[in-house]
Amino acid sequence: MDKCTVVTFLICGLLQCGFVSASENVTKVRLMGGDEPTDGRVEVFHNGEWGTICDDDWNIDSASVVCRMVGYDGALEYVHSGKFGPGEGNIWMDSVLCTGEEDNISDCPFNGWGEHDCSHHEDAGVRCNSRRIYGAKSSVSSGELDFLRLKPPRGQRRRILQTHGFVEILYQNKWRKICTDEWDKNVATVVCGQLGFPTAAPIHGLKKYMAKARKRHNYVLSNVTCYGDENSLKRCSYVVHNADKHNRCEGSGPLAIKCLSPRYSSSGHSRRRKKFSGNLRLKAGASEGEGRLEIKMSGRWGTICHRSFDLRASNVACRELGFGSAKRVLIDSYFGQGQSAVWLSGVQCIGNETSLLNCEHSVLDRRDPDDDSDPHACTHSEEIGVACHVPNTGTHKKIRLVGGRNPKEGRVEVRVKQSWGPVCSDNWTITEAKVVCKQLGLGFALHALKDVYFFPGSENATVIKMTGVNCVGDESAVHHCHHDGRHLQSCGAATHTLTPFAGVICTEMSPDLVQDVPLLQQSIHLDEQPIHNLRCAAEENCLASSADQMIDDPYGTRRLLRFSTRVWNRGRTDFQPAKQPRDWIWHQCHGHYHSMSQFTHYDILDLNRTEVAEGHKASFCLEDTECDPGVPKRFDCDQPGGGNQGIAVGCADNYQYNIDCQWIDISDVKKGNYLLRVRVNPHSLVAESDFQNNEVYCNLKYDGHRVWAWNCHIPDHYDPATIAQYYKESIYP
Repeated sequence: MDKCTVVTFLICGLLQCGFVSASENVTKVRLMGGDEPTDGRVEVFHNGEWGTICDDDWNIDSASVVCRMVGYDGALEYVHSGKFGPGEGNIWMDSVLCTGEEDNISDCPFNGWGEHDCSHHEDAGVRCNSRRIYGAKSSVSSGELDFLRLKPPRGQRRRILQTHGFVEILYQNKWRKICTDEWDKNVATVVCGQLGFPTAAPIHGLKKYMAKARKRHNYVLSNVTCYGDENSLKRCSYVVHNADKHNRCEGSGPLAIKCLSPRYSSSGHSRRRKKFSGNLRLKAGASEGEGRLEIKMSGRWGTICHRSFDLRASNVACRELGFGSAKRVLIDSYFGQGQSAVWLSGVQCIGNETSLLNCEHSVLDRRDPDDDSDPHACTHSEEIGVACHVPNTGTHKKIRLVGGRNPKEGRVEVRVKQSWGPVCSDNWTITEAKVVCKQLGLGFALHALKDVYFFPGSENATVIKMTGVNCVGDESAVHHCHHDGRHLQSCGAATHTLTPFAGVICTEMSPDLVQDVPLLQQSIHLDEQPIHNLRCAAEENCLASSADQMIDDPYGTRRLLRFSTRVWNRGRTDFQPAKQPRDWIWHQCHGHYHSMSQFTHYDILDLNRTEVAEGHKASFCLEDTECDPGVPKRFDCDQPGGGNQGIAVGCADNYQYNIDCQWIDISDVKKGNYLLRVRVNPHSLVAESDFQNNEVYCNLKYDGHRVWAWNCHIPDHYDPATIAQYYKESIYP
């Protein structure tokens, strides 16, 4: 043991700090699970095994030490909460406290090898500066054999989406080729899967193709043999050659393959989901190709239990979705809990199936997945998620954030052709910001910033490059959203002296609000109330406008459609109001502060989707009314000063049908067939991981005296014409 280590132990012993610093041997590190060599989950090699680091006390100083160990000039960002997926095996280090000056992560104080109170969902990661340290050699290469590319033969230009070419592998920071005897379907399938493509095909005219290959190359692998169900090339068997020499291939030449891409066009655009898989989807993921896995059965979307679900099953699911093989499997509802049924459990695949339903599985068709009376039941806390390999379309190189206080915020600048410039913030919303954050690989959007003058732009990027941006939200790049293209429109009002630039603030995790659909449907009923009982509601404008004429009528009544709503937060972080406490409004009638002007919006539509009545609930007080077992309540709006308002993860805010304004005044509605629509976070004022599950529609029949409600559910999408036609066909007989 060296003197520095002895001194460290003595100091810790004197201060009773409880940490150790063990550097008898230089600890090796590697980065795993990232999309770039500079990013990934930090893994350390100790006692003959690789393990992870817990994110307790993880900071930029510790991240910088790791980045220098793998040869990069410091860290751009420290990452927590298993951003790059949960690791496997041991969690070797916890509460790592570096000063940033250490040469090795094991020189920093920490709890001790294997001493932790964490799970792999708390694995630490880093994003390193892409600038290499001159002459530096890392303790171990970052993600060795993890990065592949297809290089076109001489005379051909590289395409945005390169689907054929010679396979090259990043080894010791240089691109090197693979020697092969002949085209092998299993090897090609594995390589294409790792590159983000579901299937492979032979190259026609291979001899002519090979004629353009150089005779001598830096070959690094040969004798590659795969079964075809591996998710990466490094899981196959192969021979590694000395990369410092120009090795001659004893086979027929370098490995060349062709990949097929049903999901992406040649320009890198992601085609619509309906073209390649109608029965599987990914929800609540921050990046393309990741999320909670959901399957459609009996016309309803539901989730899949993680029991027995392994990498082979994930490969099948990813390929069925039109992606490549699976990068990782994520258990324990890593992307948040779904709603509706848990459809499948015990999924076991061989690996060559074309559909998940072709694998061995058990169907769980119960309506309540949290009913544990069935020994084979699976709860919403046990849902599977996957992260798939996706093609590198280079879209992240066409956008950047500048001027921010950290890498996750700033003014948005895009590259159009060969020049950079800002984006106009007219009509800029959280939806467009969400696409930007996803394109940059920075997670979810926290705020969509308009009129951004406080973040300075690049010196040579002052001319607006994009106007009229309007995104759906599922695009992989803001360039794929609708915009004005080359025909740029004027930006900002004529009275503005400064051009309104767009900006974003991104975040790793986001809440996700989901309504309790059965409770809504079961609680819908009519109520007749005298007007004198509704004075407080009238002050808050919760009645239809016709009530204004009878407010002093002692015999006047109003007919109210009452219902209860329960809104769960099934995301990965707390839902908190858009307004700061200083902007909350005191409501004398209710005796507490309201923190959101519109948290839930209610309205009644005819079958052509024309609004005929709406609820006028002016504002809301957000709190944890009930929580899942083991989850403590943390938000309460009845405390002095408005309390601490919000909805914690795993908790719900309940609004019972018998409280003020929890209704729609239908006194002026004629009898007929209608739609009831209930929307939470209707104007997307607070960022969520998934806005497409915020609406619930119900069929409603009103005969002037009674009301019937049925078919309440969250629609698959928001196409107005499709939804209207669906409900017209569901009219109560």
